[in-house]
Amino acid sequence: MIVRCVDVLIIGAGLSGVVAGRRLLDAQNTIQLVEKSASIGGRLANKRFDGAFFDTGAQFFTAKDPIFQNFVSDWVSSGIVKEWYSDYPGALSKHPRYRGSPAMNTIAKNIATRLPIKFKTKALKISNEGKIWKTSFSNDEELTSKAILITAPVPQAIEIINDSNVVLDKSVKKRLSEISYESCYAIMATLEKPSKIPSPGSISITGDIISWISDNQQKGISQIPSITIHSNLDYAQFKSAEIKNLDQSIIESAEKYTQTKVKSYQTHFWRYSKPLERDPQRFIEANTNTSLPPIFLAGDAMAGPRVEGAFLSGFYVADAIANNLR
Repeated sequence: MIVRCVDVLIIGAGLSGVVAGRRLLDAQNTIQLVEKSASIGGRLANKRFDGAFFDTGAQFFTAKDPIFQNFVSDWVSSGIVKEWYSDYPGALSKHPRYRGSPAMNTIAKNIATRLPIKFKTKALKISNEGKIWKTSFSNDEELTSKAILITAPVPQAIEIINDSNVVLDKSVKKRLSEISYESCYAIMATLEKPSKIPSPGSISITGDIISWISDNQQKGISQIPSITIHSNLDYAQFKSAEIKNLDQSIIESAEKYTQTKVKSYQTHFWRYSKPLERDPQRFIEANTNTSLPPIFLAGDAMAGPRVEGAFLSGFYVADAIANNLR
């Protein structure tokens, strides 16, 4: 059993987690990130198979907040972000949609450069020892910290807190209980030939099992004809479905738009794909009215969904934590 002490433990290495980690480390705080999966970025995820390249989660992002716009401008200049498009048939607005280069995950990897991250490490239980938190992990290690930031989806954050018997303020419990998520079943598929999806290579669909198709070849991330399909499925529907039949239904629906056949495919289910009901603040301090050390929660369920919301949540919560530790 290894016990170390840091200023801030960050649970979750999605975009909010790595942004907060970067900002806290740059402010001379000692940190440790832990991530239960094998990679960073959360829904900034990509996959490669059969020579094709796919963004599997978030397909693009926009930038409206001035702070985020400044970062995006720097990313564009450094080549890790490119504009995908700003206009398409039927568009209601003409603002830039950006993509990572070569993939969305590149953004998270760039921010996370030299951050201390332990992968395949799940936080199991939190306990307090005076003004210090002690956290135990799935690898039998323990770590103590002055503060904890949880950036995992809120249901997973609540699970950790409940398993630890950490008492939350009633108002915080209410705020957390009101947050909910939309699920998404994604199919990444190679095609027999280039699709007939109109330029710029994306379709947003209503009234179908499919909600979105990206043409990864037109998008500029894959030399092989390929698409990413997102479907409208909640968790209960996914768990009760006959997966082979489900896959075939989604693929047949997609082929109506691509006008070419699927050669091969892989799948991924995003249980917490996008927040439906969000908290109005950029982050939550979970135990303000207790004598316990601080626990903060951040993520795209705080004040704004999608990539920009996740980034800004991590940005602002880092400042709040740094101020708390002074």
